[in-house]
Amino acid sequence: MAMTDQQRHRMIERAVRPLSQVHADASIVLWERLAVELTVIIGERGFSSLYARSLNQAALQYEWLAPHPPKTSADAFTLLASSLKARAPAEAQAASSAMLNMFIDTLIILIGELVTNSILRSAWGDDVVNSAATEH
Repeated sequence: MAMTDQQRHRMIERAVRPLSQVHADASIVLWERLAVELTVIIGERGFSSLYARSLNQAALQYEWLAPHPPKTSADAFTLLASSLKARAPAEAQAASSAMLNMFIDTLIILIGELVTNSILRSAWGDDVVNSAATEH
């Protein structure tokens, strides 16, 4: 089932909401799971390029998200976690949601919504994806 941009954005906001308790860890887990699924399809360099683009775009709104040269996913996620942990939970959650939304919106443009939703379901599980698709 297709979901609207608004439903997908709310799904991501709910998925990173645990940032208030665990801070950056919830966001990093989402990124790690997404990287595992996508690197099989587009490779480490492809994932790193999309990640860097999302980080650069989010840094326009959240200046403290300092863009960095392309690195391995693990290194990039360590730097992201450090940046998120240095901020208030609400601000970290907003920045993390913005980055993931930019990344996924770009991915949809590149490979289509059905394939992207399938990747998200595989990476994040049915519960996260189904909660957005069934929302009214």
